[in-house]
Amino acid sequence: MSLPPLAIHAVDADAFEENFNPLILDGANHGTTGMIYETLAFFNRLKPGEVTPWLATGHEWSDTGRTLTFALRTGVRWSDGQAFTAEDVAFTFDTLNRHPELTKGPLELDHAEVLAADRVRLHFAANSYIKLFKVAGNQPIVPKHLWERVADPVTHTNPRPVGTGPYVLSAFSPELYEMRRNEAYWQLGKPAVPLLRFPAHTARAAQEELRRGQLDWAGTYVPDIEETFVRGRPDQNTFFFPPEGLVCLLAGLAHPVLSAVEVRQAISLTIDRQRIVDIAERGYTTVAHPTGMLMPGSEHYMSPRQRTATFGIDTAVARKLLNGFTPDQLTFSLLVPEPFTDWVRAADLIVEDLAEIGITLRSQSLAFDEWLTRVQLGDFDLTIKDTPGGPTPFLQMWSTMFGRLAPPVGTPAVVGNFQRWQDKETEGFLADYAFTDDADEQRQAIQRLGDIVMTRYPLLPLFYSPSWAQFRTTNYVGWPSREDPYALPSPYTCPDAAIVLLNLRPARAS
Repeated sequence: MSLPPLAIHAVDADAFEENFNPLILDGANHGTTGMIYETLAFFNRLKPGEVTPWLATGHEWSDTGRTLTFALRTGVRWSDGQAFTAEDVAFTFDTLNRHPELTKGPLELDHAEVLAADRVRLHFAANSYIKLFKVAGNQPIVPKHLWERVADPVTHTNPRPVGTGPYVLSAFSPELYEMRRNEAYWQLGKPAVPLLRFPAHTARAAQEELRRGQLDWAGTYVPDIEETFVRGRPDQNTFFFPPEGLVCLLAGLAHPVLSAVEVRQAISLTIDRQRIVDIAERGYTTVAHPTGMLMPGSEHYMSPRQRTATFGIDTAVARKLLNGFTPDQLTFSLLVPEPFTDWVRAADLIVEDLAEIGITLRSQSLAFDEWLTRVQLGDFDLTIKDTPGGPTPFLQMWSTMFGRLAPPVGTPAVVGNFQRWQDKETEGFLADYAFTDDADEQRQAIQRLGDIVMTRYPLLPLFYSPSWAQFRTTNYVGWPSREDPYALPSPYTCPDAAIVLLNLRPARAS
């Protein structure tokens, strides 16, 4: 008896565009990376530091972080039958080098060198230890024998993708695309699911299809999920919302009052984060750790003192910190993107909290593009902003506190540090981490950066942004869980979604 297909909702869409280009930053259909095209390694962001070899079986740094050599897995074939070799890896990174618009931030790669059919070496222009995740865990590899004939890899839509992954594209229409199991996949006996179906649904339609049992796996917001999805079917309908990023309050540090650390400390001491989680986030997430590190998962990087740290509310101390500031000086605006209704509600709650200590805050909801433009320009007093997690806490800390990411106010910051934090001590600790591959030295640097967040308030952590994932266990089991967080569970996260599929097994055989 054949196994049933798996119906997946990864993104809200009225219709799909036929784009399966794994090299572009945005626009490819979900499943392109991970399910069709694979990376050299898998980094489990729910267990920072846990790395699983994938298309590469190992790596080695040399020349003080300027060269990175990969040993590649043998016996892997592209879905058209051609062998996967070091030529494909070198070609992929040389293509990125020729087209910097395909990478977020400079790769600083000098060239790629093929050492043997199963060995490739990347030569960087500078120390690049911190680029391991970007290179090995976040970059899908494409076949040279097909892509060397592509005129423009930036605009190529790749309607007939050929990858090394567990699935191949079998059908496409704007309303539905399907992927069937790659019968020649290099992991023998996997995947168990023979067919994936991606129907186009709006958020409302996806919620209804989940309720009716027509979707097996979704990554969407579901109001009152216990009542509308789980109730009456807890053995079949379940969800897992682990943290995948940090939502924080940013203060524009060019502001003459908000640049004062005592003002930011007073704000932090007054915000009732648990109330925000309970009301604005409906209890779907948790209050962030004072260091901003994702928890659980980052305990390994914290000092004993940091592990036990929690946020407290002390309006009496907050009022004392604001002595000397006039009511006019303590009047600010708080920008939030209008489509993010939970953030809008969170902003309202923060307005109420800060009024208790004499801060007048005006919440202003903007269209998303206008909000993002103003945040990038640094044109704000306060704003709520998210930042993604990473394979270790470093990426998040770097993106929120690295001084070189922050041009003067009025010039857009694209990657991060939108609040314009500039601090020599922070730069030193970031460099301490970046210029070594010694795990203990990196851990010490992370702890020192965590102390800066806790005591100098370059950002004010609020709560974690969840990885949204709802599953039905009627046909398949083995989904990620709190007890077994082997990958981020949402179907829109790559390459994690493919890892999930490779762990599924038929329910009737469990």
